[in-house]
Amino acid sequence: MPGTPVIELRGIRSVRGGYEALRGVDLSLAAGETLFAMGGAGSGKSVLIKTAAGIALPSEGDVLYKGASLARMSARETAAFRKASGFAFQDAALWANQTLYDNLALPARLHEPRWGKAEVDKAVRRAAELVGYDEELQVRPADLSSGERKLIGLARALVLDPELLFMDDPTSILDESSASRVQDIVEALKARGRSMLIASAASDFASRCADTIVVLLGGSLVASGPYAEAAGWTDPLVRAVTGRLKARASAAPAWASGLEGAWVSAFAEESTIADDETRDARSLGDIINDVGEEKDEP
Repeated sequence: MPGTPVIELRGIRSVRGGYEALRGVDLSLAAGETLFAMGGAGSGKSVLIKTAAGIALPSEGDVLYKGASLARMSARETAAFRKASGFAFQDAALWANQTLYDNLALPARLHEPRWGKAEVDKAVRRAAELVGYDEELQVRPADLSSGERKLIGLARALVLDPELLFMDDPTSILDESSASRVQDIVEALKARGRSMLIASAASDFASRCADTIVVLLGGSLVASGPYAEAAGWTDPLVRAVTGRLKARASAAPAWASGLEGAWVSAFAEESTIADDETRDARSLGDIINDVGEEKDEP
């Protein structure tokens, strides 16, 4: 994937409480690439993804977004980076004193101040529907299970349909159905050319969605390569992390076609808000196909 990387890490070292969480990490994420950072507990994969997203500052090294250093960006440039990226935290990181609705509305209210109430409402409800949450949005996070909170955290990352997504163990603690839905969402995002950096220890998830895999052991990047190469790695320490990588399907799911601009149309255009005020709970494929049809309307 040629061109300037969307995200590039150069010589990253991260020390946390006297512990070296990352040491000498170099990594790049190309436009439209889905990169899985795999590692066990304490490997540094969560620190890596937070550093790449500019949430955690490195002790040494530099993080670049489209060639520009995050550390040297102006306030306006930083705001543009935040608007263009979404982060799904491992523990959801929802505001406990806010309703689910207000948690989901936060990115829109922060980065799209010109949006009216109807536009914010459309974005919030679409994101909740995409992750399969169809319960009351006026409750607070404490009223949800940990798995439901995790799904709402992912929905919040999707509200603005960002071009760049960071996900920290997005399928951990989820039941099989919810984890499969998250994988469906990632596949749909891949079909739309989104760039994603995902920290995960789930080999089935990587088998289905990864373009590139990197492996972290004790804070060091010990293996890196495209999926086809990673599937053939034989080093026992590396294989202990990547597990059994499965053969790839030859085609994207049928519902993944016709997605270009779909969420932008659904979230931002007034025409799509006015003619579709209520929706029943449906499958992810139905939702995305519906949005694609909305886009094609005159």
